[in-house]
Amino acid sequence: MKKMMFIGEALVGKSSLIRELSGKEYTSRRAMAVEYFGQYINTPGEFIENRRFYHALITSSADCDIIAFVQDASRKSSLLPPLFASMFNRKVIGIVSKIDHPEANIERAQLFLQNAGVKEFYLTSSILGEGLVNLRQMLQ
Repeated sequence: MKKMMFIGEALVGKSSLIRELSGKEYTSRRAMAVEYFGQYINTPGEFIENRRFYHALITSSADCDIIAFVQDASRKSSLLPPLFASMFNRKVIGIVSKIDHPEANIERAQLFLQNAGVKEFYLTSSILGEGLVNLRQMLQ
């Protein structure tokens, strides 16, 4: 089983993805700390929202096989810097979350992830369970 680290702004759905992928009860404590839950690593949203925490993301990525940038499809902006994926020496994927949201704009979310240097995308909905099978297969 591969380890995956989730990076994204606060409330983009990182914890929901971990809960659905693991099939276990998981709740984030939102304590400005990296949380380890089985094969998943959840990073605080503040780490991407504030440049002075980028080093913490880079250091934490040493413990994983895959890095997932999570972008909420209903957001009109993204704090992921251009070519941010190039900072990591791991496989980086993009997860577009909340594709079931009434205000979801999947193309815009994919563009944000593309600008961050992502080339591989997964469209997901934790509520409907969409896209989770593909993520599970990749982690095998």
